[in-house]
Amino acid sequence: MLIKIAFRNTLKNWRHSISALLSLSASFVSLVLFDGYIDDVKAMYIDNFQHRQMLGDIIIEHKDQYSKEGVTNPWDFWITKEDQDYILQKVKADPVKAPHVVRNLNFQGMITNGVQSQILLGRGYDLVDGEKLRGKNWSWNVTYGTPLDRQETPFVGALGQGLARKLACTWVKDPNTLTFYGGYAEVDKPFECLTKDLQISTTTVDGQLNAVDLAAVALMDAGYKDVDDRYIQTSLEAAQTLMNTDKVSFITLEVPGRSVYSIVDYINNTILKDKPYLQAQRWQDHRLGEMYTKTMDFLSIFRNFVVIVIVIVSTLSVLNTMVKLVKERTREIGTMRSIGFLPQQVVKMFFLESLFLSIMGTGVGAVMAVILTVGFNSVKILYKGGILSEPVAFRIAFYSEAYIAAFLLLLSVGTIATYFATRQIIRSKIIDNLTYV
Repeated sequence: MLIKIAFRNTLKNWRHSISALLSLSASFVSLVLFDGYIDDVKAMYIDNFQHRQMLGDIIIEHKDQYSKEGVTNPWDFWITKEDQDYILQKVKADPVKAPHVVRNLNFQGMITNGVQSQILLGRGYDLVDGEKLRGKNWSWNVTYGTPLDRQETPFVGALGQGLARKLACTWVKDPNTLTFYGGYAEVDKPFECLTKDLQISTTTVDGQLNAVDLAAVALMDAGYKDVDDRYIQTSLEAAQTLMNTDKVSFITLEVPGRSVYSIVDYINNTILKDKPYLQAQRWQDHRLGEMYTKTMDFLSIFRNFVVIVIVIVSTLSVLNTMVKLVKERTREIGTMRSIGFLPQQVVKMFFLESLFLSIMGTGVGAVMAVILTVGFNSVKILYKGGILSEPVAFRIAFYSEAYIAAFLLLLSVGTIATYFATRQIIRSKIIDNLTYV
């Protein structure tokens, strides 16, 4: 019976109900859309590091590679050919069974086109395995030209767009380079350079000056402006020829659908048990994932702050509405108590009304949120993301967990508001309720 009365009262007092309903709906939409945006940014960063940058799930390298000695003489802390063969054999077998394993070699040096010279940061990697690790979305990973894995010779390079500009390369800017859902369309877009025949020079492992000739076949987005101005990718063969070594800096592998933590523990405690100078770790725990970790920490703080603000505003709005509603119905409360309704039953009735308002408010909010999500995603907005070198897509992800969490949160808001609104009236005497003006 209380449920019937509560539902009838919700409809009867529709003016106040609409006020609370709109407040709850607006709060629900704000929470869900903001949470969807944050979740999409997180997914974008994960996809960028895991696939676009080919870090996979796990990175294997020398423990002291980034120590003081490792920075001074990095080649002394690279993975030897013998260790590479051992690791590849073990991680491709049971129980790891990594489908994609990529060897990588970092290098630094100078690049010149015969007229201009620039400092560079380079990365050589297994081209075929790298393309597989990038997956479908990032298989075509260049903005202009064609990917390295589609070339006939390994002595080719993909230049960061910032570095390409410094080497007198030009191209027609395409504002829609990045597809809305990540990756690039497989289109060979032309670019011109003063010359595409480049020479890279560096100091080798043996302390000798060495140089290799590369053909610039593509331009790429290195992700961050500072890196883009100095970055080049090439094949592992070309990088090893330049450094005059058969070593690699690190190995990345992907273990889709598996517990990364358990695989990391297995690699460290079993596969690398007799090679204590090597270690495996998630890319999120590696220094290469430091930007991701810091960004996610900042976004978590920002998200919590916004949620707190929305909850406070929503609570005050609903509390104000419920206080007005309860005061206007003080005589009705007195009548109900005079005919035998217990204070607890009256409070329960108001809690039920609050529940109905929360369900209706979040229901309306959910419909609005879905419509706005589809609308925003259909517009396909691109925006500049701070230190990122190229625009990224503004998207709002849809996660049912966010809708459930927002509903439970706003249900709690309604419950708290109802408690404070009814507390004073219920404590009053029946005669005071009946004579309330």
